[in-house]
Amino acid sequence: MRRIFILSSIIILGMLHAQNAAAQCYPLQPKTATFATGGTSPYKNQVLWLTWGSTLDNIADNPYGKHNVDLADGAASYASIDLGGGRYLCLQAVISNLTGNGIKSYAPGNFAYDSMDDRYNIGGVGTANKLVNGIRNAVDKGLCSFRITCKATLQGAPVKLTGMVLGDAESLAPAEYFNATADGVWNIVELQKNLNNTTTPYEVRKVNVSTTAQRFEFLRGNDDNTGAISFLTFNETAFSGTDYAVTFDVTLKGGGLTAIALGVLPPGVDGGDAPASYGAPLHAVEKVTITSDGIAAGTATATATNLNTTAYTPGSLVASTSGYLGTIAPDVDAGPLYSKDAMGDNNNGPAGVLEEDAWPTKYKSFSYKASYMPGNIIAATIPYTGTFNGYISGWIDFNQNGVFEDSERVTVPALQAGTSVTLTWTVPFSRIIRSTYVRLRYGRNYTDLLSPTTATPGGEVEDHKIFIQGPTITNPMLPSKGRKN
Repeated sequence: MRRIFILSSIIILGMLHAQNAAAQCYPLQPKTATFATGGTSPYKNQVLWLTWGSTLDNIADNPYGKHNVDLADGAASYASIDLGGGRYLCLQAVISNLTGNGIKSYAPGNFAYDSMDDRYNIGGVGTANKLVNGIRNAVDKGLCSFRITCKATLQGAPVKLTGMVLGDAESLAPAEYFNATADGVWNIVELQKNLNNTTTPYEVRKVNVSTTAQRFEFLRGNDDNTGAISFLTFNETAFSGTDYAVTFDVTLKGGGLTAIALGVLPPGVDGGDAPASYGAPLHAVEKVTITSDGIAAGTATATATNLNTTAYTPGSLVASTSGYLGTIAPDVDAGPLYSKDAMGDNNNGPAGVLEEDAWPTKYKSFSYKASYMPGNIIAATIPYTGTFNGYISGWIDFNQNGVFEDSERVTVPALQAGTSVTLTWTVPFSRIIRSTYVRLRYGRNYTDLLSPTTATPGGEVEDHKIFIQGPTITNPMLPSKGRKN
């Protein structure tokens, strides 16, 4: 199972079934925007960081952006995210309306008291971090403002971004500030406190700019390994034109130099984690929400909130509540998670190792003589959490040819009010006595679920390895032991 964020069902269907999909995105541009691979954040697979400074000439040495490069109007960040099955999420973000003293690209960790690289990095913390997701003022005490316009496609069809991310990329000092304005709702989601230094507060404020737009203000910090990250979910009014472009306006002011990090929350998907030969299904994760950070939005003169206190608790991302297999909702996947043990999804993401728990223990490992002889019945009870009337399909690769075939499929209705279904297979004569794989899919659309690899709105996909205990190999001089193939 796995994932990337929110879309309406109509848009999901349009984007996932587009037939004119290109392969990789933006062939003439450096594609460096990416997900972090290291750090302590539980949201590394959710945040697609905008990265800066690379060109086609230097991308081989700077695959995730280049540190300390001047940025001007027209500077851009591009992403080409492989979702498997020949599907790519394409994203571009372009800087415009730049005023003030100039800006440069910045890799968090280049200042000793940075905290962003502790949460999100590639290659390690400090100067080992290669994720250039920061933008800083170009001169000491510089004040600058700019706009970023961002849009995305999946299989060539425009898709709506879920939100944006604004973080302290250096270490905000008492005389520094930055803010971002967008059409949506802001909430602090991540926070690194330093309660050994409470002399200077780390203050923020949320301002209603219009009936739909909010500005999140980082007003001052303590310049001492304290930092926060705010997530915004876009309102429907944020999307412009047929390409669903969104904009956000940024201002930053350094006491010396200060930096911000900007990212986006892309459309979320849950995918399979069986070996690659079994294909790449996609389920659009329809409802990922952000809980309140407890900070009320008000006017530009409202009292600021100090985050660096024992009492303050930030908000968080909450997993899908829109129907799923088993007992734990899927997290979102940053790309394919193919794995020999079908545990790639379980071992990756905040949902944890029990994310895929719908396949019954009874059939995870069993003797071929007990349950895998031709004509035997496999009757698997599959629990689910229903929020819509849908269907559940299952495939078992009986003939071990590395694909799920229609003759190996079972599909049954899964009612909204239900809690489990039973999938029943008759073991065929063509079965091979060797460990194999099962795929489970839950979703709304019956036709989508007739295939093990289509894209579909909502629900979840789970892959599991089934251990078949094969014929016993014996030595008459030794105790007999069954073996798993």
